[in-house]
Amino acid sequence: MSLIATGLDFLPEILLLAGALLVFLMDAVGIRRIEVVGSIAVGAILFAMLLVFADLGFAPVAFLATIPRSQIDIVPAVGSTPLYWFTSLGLFFQVFFLIAAFLVALASMSRPSRERGAAVFYGMILLATLGMMLVAVASDLIFLLIAIEVVSIPSYLLVAYTRRDARSMEAAMKFFIVGALSTVLSFFGASFLYGAYGTTNLFVLASGSAISNGAFGGGGFPLLVVIGYCLLIAGLAFKITLVPFHAWAVDVYDGAPDDVSAFLAGGTKKIGLFAFFLVFLGPVLLVRGTVEFQWFGGIGAVALGPVLQVVLSILAVVTMTVGNVLALMQKSMKRMLAYSSISQAGYMFIGIAIGTAPALTGASLQVFAHVFMKTGAFLVVAAAAGLGVGPLIADWRGMGQRHPWLSVAFALMLLSLAGVPLTIGFLSKFVLFSAAIEAQGYFVWLAVAGLLNSALSVFYYGRVLKVMYFDAPERGPVIPTSTEASVPSPGAPNGRGAVSAIGLGAGGIGYARATTIALIAIVIVALGVYPGPLLQPLAAAAQHFVNLAF
Repeated sequence: MSLIATGLDFLPEILLLAGALLVFLMDAVGIRRIEVVGSIAVGAILFAMLLVFADLGFAPVAFLATIPRSQIDIVPAVGSTPLYWFTSLGLFFQVFFLIAAFLVALASMSRPSRERGAAVFYGMILLATLGMMLVAVASDLIFLLIAIEVVSIPSYLLVAYTRRDARSMEAAMKFFIVGALSTVLSFFGASFLYGAYGTTNLFVLASGSAISNGAFGGGGFPLLVVIGYCLLIAGLAFKITLVPFHAWAVDVYDGAPDDVSAFLAGGTKKIGLFAFFLVFLGPVLLVRGTVEFQWFGGIGAVALGPVLQVVLSILAVVTMTVGNVLALMQKSMKRMLAYSSISQAGYMFIGIAIGTAPALTGASLQVFAHVFMKTGAFLVVAAAAGLGVGPLIADWRGMGQRHPWLSVAFALMLLSLAGVPLTIGFLSKFVLFSAAIEAQGYFVWLAVAGLLNSALSVFYYGRVLKVMYFDAPERGPVIPTSTEASVPSPGAPNGRGAVSAIGLGAGGIGYARATTIALIAIVIVALGVYPGPLLQPLAAAAQHFVNLAF
């Protein structure tokens, strides 16, 4: 494949990299206004998204496609071990990642015009999104893990980019330490799999050919496979916030700037889920036989696929249950949303545990819904902080009367997270739980656990609605308390920002942020009522992915 052809295949990624470099160049020459660097970032994201839609074959923009259809969803030649491979499902996930980045980048343009660190913020958003795009096309375990690191490093910097908030710095350090541990576990697991298979190519790992062909004999090599997969489960579980690898997420989401929390919850954690798709879907589906090996003088047998299904099912149920129970106990709005995000990861994980095309469709749809619901929820929290609303749920008393439109949008997001009908959240859970019931066996209990946990989540989402609409508002003037409402700026008198979020219109929210929140609310309802344009192509992509036998 020629260099030019390869460059065209990765044109969306090249655009994101060029946008990040241009943002840093603007910062270097002293052009730091958020309107400039934000417009560059939003433009690069939108253009990249347009090209990915074209590659998916959407009629209005199909003529812009840079990847030939003959290269998408095809089985690689026997003996080939490509580093990357294009699938329809991977391209859909690229769209999901770009949507999350676009929503956060657009909403953040309502921040102070001369905010310190704006170029760093947008540059890191673009670089993290670039890494997420690479995750979606990986077909080699080392390539996948390096792409995850391309996401992780900018994410650490995003959490602490303000450099003036002690809580953000603490959250960034925790994030970095946990991320380093996750990386070590993942690469250590990859080394075990390489020792067993002699390759890290995901097609070979998914086929289980080394096991089925008896390459392990009766020695200890199968034990390397088991240890390798266990380490990968632990390493990747940190990324997706599976219990018991979840504790870091609450402190990081709570301590990070609100817009960064929106990006972490709505965007970067989804790479962990797609990584699980790539690494574990093949063994779950295909490795059905038993593998004999010797240890402690005896002979044992492992049926890798069923064992993985049981382990992943347990992780899914424990994650959704622990997340919901702890969310129910929270008094802080951001911490409640953080635990809610953990529970949502448990729902998504059901699709991997089942390993069928309908389950994969439901999990992918849940990811798409979560991008809008959770990103939107944290953006509303950011808007409310700029209006002077405190961090506690109790501080939201009377929001329905004081800020009715913002409250309506937030209510729609919470109702969708709870799975109320006529929202995208209900649709995604319906498709996912239906797939579990269709798979029969003990998978039915996954659907039952999901339904019970959805009912449990209604209590803490309903508590927020009750506080907003039925509790009397506080009396007295509302004074902004958020440090994000007016951030120090290098060019302003006394170090203060010359323009704050309070003065940007749209009721003090800012036009960009208000537009983003309104767009999210519309999508939540529109696709909940009429999901066909999304559901049908996503189901076809999931079926192709399963047929490809990753």
